[in-house]
Amino acid sequence: MSAEVLAVQRWVNATYRTVTGYVVITEDGIPGSQTVNALTRALQHELGLTALADNFGPGTLTALTAHGPVGASEANKNIVFIVQGGCILKGYDPGTLDGVWGARTTSAIAAMMTDAGLAARVDGTLQPKVFKALLSTDSYLLVAGGSASVRASQQWLNDRYLNRSAFYVLSCDGQRGRNMLTALTFCLQYEAGLTDAQANGNFGPLTQSGLKANGLVQTGSTGPWVRLFSAALSLYPSAQTFTDTFTAALATQVKAFQRFVALAETGSGDFATWASLLISTGDQTRPATALDTIMEVTSARAAALKSAGYSLVGRYLTNVEGTSLDKKIKPGELNTLFGNGLRLFPIFQTANDSAGFFSFSQGYADALTAHDAAVGFGIDAGATIYFAVDFDATDANVDQGILPYFLGVAAGLRAKGSRYGHGNYGARNICSRLWREAFTLRSFVSGITSGWTGNMGYPLPDNWLLDQIATVDVGSGDGAQNIDRCVLRPYGDVGESATNSPAATFQEFLTWIDKLTELATAYGQGNADTLVLQYLRAGRHDTWQARQLNGATDEGFLAYVGARNVARIRTFRDPVAGVEIDTSRFGDATLGALQPGVRADFGGWGSDWVALYGDFKLNASGTSAADYASAKFAKSGAFSLAAFVADVDAHHAAAALRSGTRLAAHLRGTAPKSRFRRFFSTRFASNAATAAAAARDVLTSTADTAVTDARTRLLRGQASTPVPANDELTAFGKVFADRLVALAWAEAK
Repeated sequence: MSAEVLAVQRWVNATYRTVTGYVVITEDGIPGSQTVNALTRALQHELGLTALADNFGPGTLTALTAHGPVGASEANKNIVFIVQGGCILKGYDPGTLDGVWGARTTSAIAAMMTDAGLAARVDGTLQPKVFKALLSTDSYLLVAGGSASVRASQQWLNDRYLNRSAFYVLSCDGQRGRNMLTALTFCLQYEAGLTDAQANGNFGPLTQSGLKANGLVQTGSTGPWVRLFSAALSLYPSAQTFTDTFTAALATQVKAFQRFVALAETGSGDFATWASLLISTGDQTRPATALDTIMEVTSARAAALKSAGYSLVGRYLTNVEGTSLDKKIKPGELNTLFGNGLRLFPIFQTANDSAGFFSFSQGYADALTAHDAAVGFGIDAGATIYFAVDFDATDANVDQGILPYFLGVAAGLRAKGSRYGHGNYGARNICSRLWREAFTLRSFVSGITSGWTGNMGYPLPDNWLLDQIATVDVGSGDGAQNIDRCVLRPYGDVGESATNSPAATFQEFLTWIDKLTELATAYGQGNADTLVLQYLRAGRHDTWQARQLNGATDEGFLAYVGARNVARIRTFRDPVAGVEIDTSRFGDATLGALQPGVRADFGGWGSDWVALYGDFKLNASGTSAADYASAKFAKSGAFSLAAFVADVDAHHAAAALRSGTRLAAHLRGTAPKSRFRRFFSTRFASNAATAAAAARDVLTSTADTAVTDARTRLLRGQASTPVPANDELTAFGKVFADRLVALAWAEAK
């Protein structure tokens, strides 16, 4: 609590309590919107307005403009009180709260204006637009997480464009967001010659024409267009340059941005690059090879799509019960797709269009339904299913329902044996948050909804694969159809091209590893075996959490392999256990086993063990921990035998790599018939109590914050982090040891 803020609150309540339209506020000494709103209503009353509101809108600004600048000669003492109160809320010292405009009040206003980039406009008075800024919750100091280059651009924009009618003082906190993006659009309209009446902050035809005529900037360019371009580029965290000169260094940043958003790497600020910076659709005419549609892809439609240059088609796994909309994949449709050289990415969506729809239980149930539908269509293991967030969601919506929903999706797919990965459809900010917080693998971005909050001022998510940019009609006659065009990220997941495909043989897997090793060596950057493991992981386990636990992924190597059209092997049949091994799981678990401490366990078998515990807590009502684990562990569900084989083999591969043996040589020389015995011996010294203790430790250890965070997310909606002394947990750990011993003894027979 601030005594100074408390004094402001007491003054404004005491002065205006009886004024019609004034809302009495809580006197808590905490700065924030309630006190700003109270001062705004107070100012409106002093200006003679009768319809008081929290919003400092056009009516308030018009009345204040008619009143004129406020300064030392201000006759209305209450207006000076309001100015001093606004300064206090902003953290600037106006002196005593007394309604007298003295030197300290002048100094406080000057300090705020300087922080806002308006130092050249300081004249001892408070101009109407600056008064509006004073009565806001905006900050003019760099905040935690803000960018110094973004703040510099905000200050420059304020200074250059404040005289334009629709431009108001921008926050100078270094934060990216809707207001910054809208302001940039206004400013490039001004530079393109639009009048105040024409400028509207929308990326419409006039704006686009102005950009095409005036906006090309490249190495050697100088002036305000370079300023605006570098300001827009600074909205991407990887770019940190605000400048009036287009240097070679800036061109390098531009190429990196263009590569990331799948544009031609020109290194210049051409129209397509401007568009991708300023609106989530980008240039809607740019090349796009993917699409999604609710319409059945018949032979005629498939031919029309192929002729138009499309290769990847998004189709729905189910219809929505209780509606007449028929959007799901039809019998024989996938054969039609594949027969015409098209591929599939599967989408699951029922409603998914309001905040109230989303919950953990809904996500879990949807995952089970989506899994069963995908299996029913014969969709191969390793496919990514995209679950939708089809409304203008806010961060609060994510916290309250969407994040739990996607954690439920993850848990539901794990309960079905992790046959499929999960991605999501939604606005940029939603996709980015789910990538970091909900184990999503890939993002299908709804760039087409450019007015959504989560698409304005936010960059594309790091894991974007598809960017939906326009709705168009394709084909004619029987081939006519309405589709959403989507940009497909180069060298990412290419989707499904067949159904019910058999797993590769072990020999085919080894040949593939040889090829990847050869490419990793030729790539010439980093350890070749580590690169191979990262490439394996990228199939279905390359989540944000996996990267935090088990190391980053070299995106350049993924593109290097992708450019050489090497087919990915998702699963191979283990020659001893007879189960299908997920190559992506093996790659990530091996990277995990190379880590230190509890992370070595959690990054491999430990996370599967935690997932099994969460599944028990969610589904085993009336069943003991020991009975549930005995029925499931290394058998089916969240921790199947196939998953355990991959984890155990990962442990051995990591040991070989640490000793200097190459991955390919180890895989050819290993003895899979004794994998469990060797795991029991090398990891647990052939001691069942040690194995049980380790199984308990991955559920309870707090020694590694990355492990604790990932475990918390794995268990969210299912169970709290268990406590070490819990009898249930002890029984659960004993099952791990007993089952491992049994598997080891079976190998010895």
